[in-house]
Amino acid sequence: MILLCCYCTLGLIAQNLVPNASFEDVNICTEYTAPCAPSAWLSVAPEVARMKYLCNGAALQGQHYVNLLQEGKENPDLRIYIQTRLLCPLEKGRTYRIRIYMNTDNYPLRAGIRFDTAFVFTQSGSCLTAPASLELSENDVQKKLFRLNHPWYMLEKTYVATQTATHMLIGNFRAPQRKEGAGGGYSNAQLLIDSISVTPEGGPPVCPDADSTIALLYTEHHRHTIPEKFIASGELIHRLDGASGCDTIILKDDLFTVDKNSLNDRYKQQIDEALNRYRGNRARIQLIGYAWQTASPEYNRIISADKAKAVANYLVYNEGYSFDDFDVQGAGKTNPRYDTAGHTAGENNRVEMIICRPPLAKDTLRPRPAVHQPDTLVIPDILFKFNSSELNKNLYSSLDSLIKRIPRDGSIQLQVNGHTDNAGTSAYNNSLSMKRANAVAGYMQEHGLGNDIRLITGVGESQPVADNQSAEGRRRNRRVEIIIFYSPD
Repeated sequence: MILLCCYCTLGLIAQNLVPNASFEDVNICTEYTAPCAPSAWLSVAPEVARMKYLCNGAALQGQHYVNLLQEGKENPDLRIYIQTRLLCPLEKGRTYRIRIYMNTDNYPLRAGIRFDTAFVFTQSGSCLTAPASLELSENDVQKKLFRLNHPWYMLEKTYVATQTATHMLIGNFRAPQRKEGAGGGYSNAQLLIDSISVTPEGGPPVCPDADSTIALLYTEHHRHTIPEKFIASGELIHRLDGASGCDTIILKDDLFTVDKNSLNDRYKQQIDEALNRYRGNRARIQLIGYAWQTASPEYNRIISADKAKAVANYLVYNEGYSFDDFDVQGAGKTNPRYDTAGHTAGENNRVEMIICRPPLAKDTLRPRPAVHQPDTLVIPDILFKFNSSELNKNLYSSLDSLIKRIPRDGSIQLQVNGHTDNAGTSAYNNSLSMKRANAVAGYMQEHGLGNDIRLITGVGESQPVADNQSAEGRRRNRRVEIIIFYSPD
């Protein structure tokens, strides 16, 4: 773990030390360029147990809340934890007031909080063995509130800091305590959180760098895997993929030495260990290449397949394996593991070696899902009343025909953007576009799509698709866009 300490500027009154406390600011993860998490917040096990981030009218404050898995239906030890870096470190011995707005309908109303000195990452979504610093439960309920008939509870208690903590982690630290569902059996135990605050008592601390801390947190757009900067130097990503027993090793572009005749030592040791572990099982080894070049998808597929074949060739000619031992694939630009923008895009050039204990027939290997480019549905101006954010009831059937095209299998994320032409002031256009986006999102929520919406925005006249000089151009610019992201979240 890396120790991150910073201080923040507070006014004359105590300030909430939690950044993006009600999850309103949205992170657009650059791995899939989709809204996938609240800014400044990270999952503890991002590869297998990510937070469920929702934009819903039932939110108590603003538009967003987080849904945390407290216990899994099939695996009661399964957990989802979220974490952030505080704007100002807790001072050892000082008293803080902790407040959380939350709700749950199938599990005890409680949340554990752990204060730590760095981000915590794990390679599985199981219950953390590290204890919670404190827990808020039904005994700490101070108030009950409703939003669209959705109940929220304000839980509050004081905490005396036992160390100079810089980070906060939230989730369920207790052993499984499943609650039987109404239909028999057990259901996933969920906890909804809408707002969190940690405020010092007895006057504000001296913390001059809040703005820079927020800026640093908001520039972290990585959300689907453990960021490599939080992995010890020289250590490869090497994880056990669940009960099936599969080791995954990420092989980067520096896999081979300069002469291309041998493997770099940092890779060879882990590959040898993994191969020796399963050598007697004769399990089929998957070698999946990925490439991220400025070229066509087909070119990247060919390049990625060549990378995977190079690894197979080395193991055949140097380690005594047969080509029949490998399933070699070229996945090209699908499933980027790292940011796809800026200088880090090249990190997606890699080969994943997956070695499983049980023998796998080639036709039973599960294909890795491709990540599709987002689709956009356009809600035209005609579906609204003139110069209004109110939907035209006479044209509901047209709106229904559009939203019926949206998948309802939980495999997508939705973003709703409102747009206007350039008639009127910028302030008016921004307001109207936001109201129209909210109107469409509200209609979608009423028709069962609320849990898929991650972001609602109004951008006014700033993103025209046509020239505003003509009536036809202005008509095209007055629209609401529903963007459908096909991603793993």
